[in-house]
Amino acid sequence: MILALTVSLFPSCGMDNSKDKGNKEGNNKHLELLNKSVADGTFFKAIAQDSLQTVTIGTAGIVYTSVKPNEKIIFPYVEPLIEGDSRVYKSAVNNYEIEIAIYEDETAKNSFDGRFDHSIAISLVKKVDNVETILDFACFGHYVYNTKLSGNWIFQSYEESRVEDLGINQIPMICIDVNTRSFSGSGGNHMIYGDFRCEGERIYFKIMLSPEYITDQFQKEKELLTVLDNCDQYMLEEDFLYLYSGGQLKLTFLRDNYNI
Repeated sequence: MILALTVSLFPSCGMDNSKDKGNKEGNNKHLELLNKSVADGTFFKAIAQDSLQTVTIGTAGIVYTSVKPNEKIIFPYVEPLIEGDSRVYKSAVNNYEIEIAIYEDETAKNSFDGRFDHSIAISLVKKVDNVETILDFACFGHYVYNTKLSGNWIFQSYEESRVEDLGINQIPMICIDVNTRSFSGSGGNHMIYGDFRCEGERIYFKIMLSPEYITDQFQKEKELLTVLDNCDQYMLEEDFLYLYSGGQLKLTFLRDNYNI
C-alpha cells in the first residue's frame, strides 16, 4: 500500500505577478484533460491534483498519460485487490510498474468541476539498468458510467420465473440515475431506495431504504430485493437490462419507453 505521496512535482517559479496567469493557464489545461474523451471500455478516470497527469482504468488496459513530459504508458488490466470499499490495482509492463489505490472521498467533490468523488494515490516506478525511479502523486477520480443505464426499468423475470408467476400484486420496477449514482423504485408493494456503483460491466447495488417484511405475503418481494442486492454484473441489450450474480442470470428488466 502507498504510505506517502509526493505531489509537488512542478514547483512554481518566476515573478509573483505571473502567479495568477500561471494558475489560470494551469486550470485551463486541467479542464482540457477533464473533458478529453477516453477509450471504449474505460470505467475509471483520474487526474493529478497538482500536475498534468491522468490515469484511466478499463478492461482494455490501465493508461498513464503525462503532458510534461509527453509520455503515455499502457499497462495490462488486472483485477483489483479489494480492501473494504477501496480498490488497489498493481500492474507492470516493460520497465514500468504502477500501483493505484482508490478510495471514496467526499472532499474530492470540492475540486475541479465537482464530478469527482474518489481520491487516488498512485506510485509509478521506472527501472532502467538497475536504477529505480519512483514518482508518487495524488489524484481525484470518478467512475465513468454507461448513460444508457439511466431510465425506468420494469421487472420481467426472476431466473426462469416470469413476474406473473411470482404472486406479487404490483409489478416491481427500478429507476436508475447515473448522474446521482442512485436508484429508487418498488419491490412490488413497497418503495425502495439506494446507491449503485459500476466498474465496467460490474454493478453493485446497495439498498439504503426498504421496509421490514413481517408477513408471508411479502416474502417473495423480500427475496427479489435480496437478489438485487447480490447482483454483481449487468448487460444491456437493446431495451433489456440483465442482472447477474456469480455469472448466472438472475433478474431481467424492460426499459419503460412510455414514461421518459
